[in-house]
Amino acid sequence: MEQSAKRIGLINWVVLLLATIGLLMVTRYVSTAAGALATVLAGFGLLVALLSYFQMGLLEREHFERLELEELSKSRGSESLFAGAGADTFPARRSREQFERYFVPGLTGLLFILQAAAAYWGWKKVESVPPMIAERATLAMALAGMFGLILFLLGKYSSGLVRLQGQKKLRPGAAYLLLSAYACFLVTADIAAVLAGFARTDLVVARFLCVVIGFIALETLLGLILEIYRVRVRGGESRVLYESRLVGLLGQPEAIITTAAHALDYQFGFKISESWFYRFLEKALGWLILAQLGVFVLSTCFVVIEPGDQALLERFGRPLGRDGVIGPGLHLKLPWPIDQTTNYHTEQIQRFIVGSIPDPVSTIVWTKAHGTENNFLVASREDANYTSGTKSPPVNLLAVSIPVQYQITNLASWAYNNESPDTLLEDVAMREVVGFLASADFDELMSRGRAVAGDILRRNMQTEADKLQLGARVIFVGLEDIHPPSKVAKYFEDIVGAAETREAKILQAQAYSISTNAWAGAESSNRVWAAEAGKHQVITNAAARAMLFTNQALAYAAAPGVNGVYEQRARLEALVNGSRQARKYIIVTTNTPDILIYNLEDKVRPDLLDQLPAPSKK
Repeated sequence: MEQSAKRIGLINWVVLLLATIGLLMVTRYVSTAAGALATVLAGFGLLVALLSYFQMGLLEREHFERLELEELSKSRGSESLFAGAGADTFPARRSREQFERYFVPGLTGLLFILQAAAAYWGWKKVESVPPMIAERATLAMALAGMFGLILFLLGKYSSGLVRLQGQKKLRPGAAYLLLSAYACFLVTADIAAVLAGFARTDLVVARFLCVVIGFIALETLLGLILEIYRVRVRGGESRVLYESRLVGLLGQPEAIITTAAHALDYQFGFKISESWFYRFLEKALGWLILAQLGVFVLSTCFVVIEPGDQALLERFGRPLGRDGVIGPGLHLKLPWPIDQTTNYHTEQIQRFIVGSIPDPVSTIVWTKAHGTENNFLVASREDANYTSGTKSPPVNLLAVSIPVQYQITNLASWAYNNESPDTLLEDVAMREVVGFLASADFDELMSRGRAVAGDILRRNMQTEADKLQLGARVIFVGLEDIHPPSKVAKYFEDIVGAAETREAKILQAQAYSISTNAWAGAESSNRVWAAEAGKHQVITNAAARAMLFTNQALAYAAAPGVNGVYEQRARLEALVNGSRQARKYIIVTTNTPDILIYNLEDKVRPDLLDQLPAPSKK
């Protein structure tokens, strides 16, 4: 091993150490999440460069040991001395082999754990980084750019040594140098974008670096697993386990073209990399990429606004014209990022929910939670004699899910008068709902007062939105999904059910009372009139019998005696009337005395006699 390679390895890890410390200071100075992830990436490069430098030292010792043995073996007397030398004769080689067998896999496993932890915690904690300090951004950009330039130059020099002199142990550190340089350039561009007004760029870049670190950790894990099952060949060159090919590709993207050319040569069996097309593509690739970027930039000069939408046209963040509003259709503008458009659905009815957000796939039942419930205080009239200072005021809890529908009517006011107008409108709606429920009556809301309450809330929200010049119209506020909290809903239903049962029983009793009293009155009147009718009947019958007796007395006087006409006629008439319903038997005989015995009691069932056949006629 040449002394220059080891010296470059020392320079590499020292520069990575300084760059890591410098990026850490810049990150804390300006407060950037992307800078924190770039610092972590440079720290991993520092660990890899240290490991590579230590291994180069072991290789150098082994090289010197081999040279010494070669010098000693030239003398004749030492030939028999070292002819059967064992492993103890080569301590430097033994140290290198033990280092590569035990320490390298262990340190690579530790590196994987650190990379995976950095990707995981970086993704979770990136949103908690404080906003960037704009006053310090200029100096931070200069420092990050300077670190990136130094890392890039040293990385290019180290990768050149690897390519020209075959110093493979420099390759892991050189790849991390170049990748850290690109990360510094990315942080510089990120700070510039935040200064230009793109505040979310820092979050996006930080998440991108988290993804890169995650893929590097995954590659490290796969390398460790494959190393366990790798076939060992005596005298074969071992792979540098802690070297990341993904880092090498990201640090030297031009190597992708070379790798693809070699793959095509192997696949087709001839030198495609030496054909005129490949040579032309290799020379003109940069211009082709620039042409594609030009087409992409040119495409940003056209913007299409869909029907029902409006857009804000801004130049360097300021609206064009009076308010910058453009309507549906095709429009021309300067390329991005000079001119930018932001679309808004101005004719679409938009909505948000105040309170609980229901689960769209669950059945809404009071006794089962159908979303994250937010409970609100509602006044109660249960205690009409409440006096302050003696006990807590009578209140109830109410879980509400109130949909609010609105429409953007003035796009310029909506976009420019307030920051985050949609969030502000939601806050206004929440405040109005809380204030209204605190003064509303629980029983009124749960029964017939929902429509009136929704209209009052809509007017209150509209008034506050007009004061803030939001440029929006509140169309509808619905109070359909309001109910007691799910934990007490069953008891509320029991109370309501008991109250309904009580009202039902009261109404049943009242109905029974009304029906009973009416029946009693009708029965009383019926009996009075029946008594009156009976009285008149008795009087009339008595008078009729008196008159009949008078007439009968006159008829009897005209024909007195037992054999009188009147008495015989009366007897026969009584016999006819008495036997009117009785069955008569006619006995037609001529040779017997006439003895007639009358028994008017019917001894035989009439239905049996009716079944008898009629006598046949001869």
